[in-house]
Amino acid sequence: MSDIHHASPFLLRVLILMATLVVAASSVAHADSAARTLLHTAKTWGYQLQNVTAAALAKHDFDVLVVDAGDGAGAWGLSKREVARLQRKRDGTRRLVLAYMNIGEAEDYRYYWKPGWAKQPPDWMGSANCRWKGDHRVRHWAPQWQAILFGSPHSYLGRLLDLGYDGVYLDRVDIYTHWQSARTTAFAEMVDLVARLSQWAKARRAGFLVLPQNGEALLEDDRYLAAIDGLGKEDMLYGDNGNDVANDPARVERAERHIARARAAGLPVFAIEYARAHANIERARTRLAALGYVAYFGPRSLAYIGQDGPVHPEDGDTESVAATTTPDQACE
Repeated sequence: MSDIHHASPFLLRVLILMATLVVAASSVAHADSAARTLLHTAKTWGYQLQNVTAAALAKHDFDVLVVDAGDGAGAWGLSKREVARLQRKRDGTRRLVLAYMNIGEAEDYRYYWKPGWAKQPPDWMGSANCRWKGDHRVRHWAPQWQAILFGSPHSYLGRLLDLGYDGVYLDRVDIYTHWQSARTTAFAEMVDLVARLSQWAKARRAGFLVLPQNGEALLEDDRYLAAIDGLGKEDMLYGDNGNDVANDPARVERAERHIARARAAGLPVFAIEYARAHANIERARTRLAALGYVAYFGPRSLAYIGQDGPVHPEDGDTESVAATTTPDQACE
């Protein structure tokens, strides 16, 4: 007769609890591994922030999609059912769908925006980003702003988790460069923000992915590197001075050097170029492939997939690099 038949009820409960914990831990590890595997094996990606509809996006077979998640209150944006639909390609295979999330600017078309802020902005808000209407720089270290971003089910990130997105694509992590001349801790405070945001999300869903866009100098911090699952890079080769103007070689080399830390850590890199000329697109495609990046070519407005959509006013040449670092000033 097995010894288990002589075990006390207490011991049996302990054994059952231990078995349950082992199964749960295995499920968490599997979910984390599955998401990372899909990200690391992705060969294609698409990126759209305006005019987002599930019907249109479902016609594409990108391995990864980055989309705007709407206002956050359900007035516009993809529903939970539509996110689930996009997580399957036309052939039924799995696709990752990431939600765009701006953590360096407050946007007046999100659920959290208060009408009174236009005239009396909160202390944590800086000047408007004159290039992108409705965007306002934030002091990313402010607890009030961070509480909007994450930390509760009703926070921005909490809502994205509830909608079923596979992860977030964090924009304007490079906002620290706007503040660092007057605040020497701005770099470290962005590292802290991303690390804490990532930890909070992953504690609530195993395998939830966190990918920042740009701000590659942050990769020099090991804690930042450990907090993210990949990197998005915008205007790597073209775009600082016009969509089809090659960037300064020294700046490109510096970006490559920083991003090499991500590649050495095994993190995938997703590059977006806004070049329009065919020759420039082909040059960029070859260079980005040699670097091991997954490339996507689209309009600067990100109002449609590919480059054959209708002309959009935001497809214009570029936002100057200086726009990130110059002091606060009113828009004309």
